[in-house]
Amino acid sequence: MHNQREHAIFVERCLLASHVRRRSLGAKRHHHSGLLCPQECDQSRGILLRRHGERLPHDQAAERRRDHRHDQTGWVSTECSQVSRNRPHSGGLPGHTLPGSEYQRHLRRNVDEAKTLEDDVSTQGLDHRLFDYSYNWLILGANLSDSVRSLNDSGFSVVTDFVITVPEEEPNYVLYDVYNHFKVRGGALNITRLGTWSEMKGLEVFLTEPKIIRRRNFQGIRTKVIGIVLNRPKNEVSLLEYLERDKLEIMDNWPKFGFTILSHVASIYNFSMEAIEIDHWEKNDSLGPVMGALKRNVADLAYYPSILTHERYGHGRVILQQWPTRTCFMFRTIPAEKMKTWVILKPFALDTWCSILALVVIIIFVLSFILKLEHASDYSYSVSALVAIAALCQQGFPSLSEQSASRMALIQITVFGLLVYNYYNAAIVSARLNEPLHKMNDSLYSLAHSKIKLGAEPNVFFNFLLRNARPDVQYFKRYWNDLPDAGKFISIEDGVQRMKKGGFAFHADPDDIYPSIDLEFDKQMICQLTEVHLLQPSELGLWSNLRSHLHEISKIAMIRISTSGIRRREVRRRQARKPYCPTEEIFVSSVTIYEVAPMLILLLFGMALALFVFGIENLMFRFMHSQRKKDVLPLKRDKPLPKGKAPAKKRVSLAQPKKNALSKNAPTTKR
Repeated sequence: MHNQREHAIFVERCLLASHVRRRSLGAKRHHHSGLLCPQECDQSRGILLRRHGERLPHDQAAERRRDHRHDQTGWVSTECSQVSRNRPHSGGLPGHTLPGSEYQRHLRRNVDEAKTLEDDVSTQGLDHRLFDYSYNWLILGANLSDSVRSLNDSGFSVVTDFVITVPEEEPNYVLYDVYNHFKVRGGALNITRLGTWSEMKGLEVFLTEPKIIRRRNFQGIRTKVIGIVLNRPKNEVSLLEYLERDKLEIMDNWPKFGFTILSHVASIYNFSMEAIEIDHWEKNDSLGPVMGALKRNVADLAYYPSILTHERYGHGRVILQQWPTRTCFMFRTIPAEKMKTWVILKPFALDTWCSILALVVIIIFVLSFILKLEHASDYSYSVSALVAIAALCQQGFPSLSEQSASRMALIQITVFGLLVYNYYNAAIVSARLNEPLHKMNDSLYSLAHSKIKLGAEPNVFFNFLLRNARPDVQYFKRYWNDLPDAGKFISIEDGVQRMKKGGFAFHADPDDIYPSIDLEFDKQMICQLTEVHLLQPSELGLWSNLRSHLHEISKIAMIRISTSGIRRREVRRRQARKPYCPTEEIFVSSVTIYEVAPMLILLLFGMALALFVFGIENLMFRFMHSQRKKDVLPLKRDKPLPKGKAPAKKRVSLAQPKKNALSKNAPTTKR
């Protein structure tokens, strides 16, 4: 509003200055040109055809006027005031003018220079975009038709602020708003009565709506849009139908989303679109075919969302960031891929183990002391230790005594072992069920160091992503280039199957691969899914060419589309749903060899120790037995008798004494 009010004051003062100058010079002398703004305006405001926020002092304006033919910034002057101000002096003395004939020749020369300047302004207006938001043009002409014929409206657009002022009735002026939606695409020049100015009433403006609103009807002109489409069945469906149809497809989500957004923009401003398809990306093209087409002005807009880089700003202009995206390597994090050596000791804390060990030592000493008091056959410490360990492991043990004290001790040891055993088992089971997945960090360094097998979807932008200057991307790029080319790029179906087996990371756009993962993976596999991003989550922009007449209106329309919720709806419509992981469920899986390995190692260690002790005992027994044989002398035996002369066996009969028949002399004892 402040700029509009300032511009109205500027126009009114220019018209007032022009009216005063016209009355002083006469109508005939004033109407020889119809295109350029009078310099009387800079006397009242200190500016020429002003640019927003930029003012020029009067002395600088005069210097500009002297060099207007070499000016490249859009500042122009008018020949009518140039003649009046720069009328040649005789002898260089102020106040003395040339004769009338010489003055007329000088006037014609200035008129020719003004005509040349008009052509320069039109040409420079196209090159330097002098008809966009940054400039406000006020043209004073003799009549409307002559002024319109002098215009080159190729650079005009819907945001052009170009006003032609012509005299109507003394002393009134009429202001006309002049613009062209898009001349290159068939747009027509629009001339609308903007307002009037009179010496009595001043400036009256009829068109009070913002210019974008009152000019929003593009009359159905046909614009060109371009994008990359890779998976369209060429012989089955047309490009326009493929981009607009609602069939649930997992491919070409980017161009479909961009074309839908531009379709909403076209419906707001009433223009049509001619879609152009690109189905390849040259290997050495670092910016992409869409950027090249925009730079060559092949198309006005791009419906393929593209990444924002510094190099691309020289080929096109970003309208607005619209499409959220990311790319990543996906793989399964399988638990217990490495042997956990200390998993046996993990259920109890260190102080708990120390307490249990101290209690076992006390049990050994107390049990051995009790057995000794009860005169047990074996009350050694080794037997007591064996009984304590058997109780802890819930194994059987012999009955060493029939006395009450030892039995009570054995019952207490059994209860203690039962409690420790149950707590240990419960801790093992609970830890295994609730153990979180230790997923890899979202880092390309970690992915390269893991030495996992890699593959990628054959996307057109994969090599472009590897050109990112981030250190982690460049480090990963060197690792990727060292891999063999065979098997680097595979289809999504093969990649999902290899991911399912484990030990394989596959790079793809989540919108392309999520539907396949949702069909092939079970719930546990989905929860094990790990992602390492190559392209971090960001928003891709829709682009226009550098001189597009649709840039500003597309930006305004996309802001409206975003604030109204249409963009959010289209994003949800085109983006694939991430496979759901039920975190509240507990998945029971088979015990792997990595988890059993510590127990097996402990068993093998015990067997080896037992064999070692057995070998030592066997050697000691043999050694001691051999020493005994040396100490014992052999006995002499009589010669055996002949077989026929062997003595006959004597029969011996044992007579038992009768009951209560004791010898009289037998001693008796009293109790």
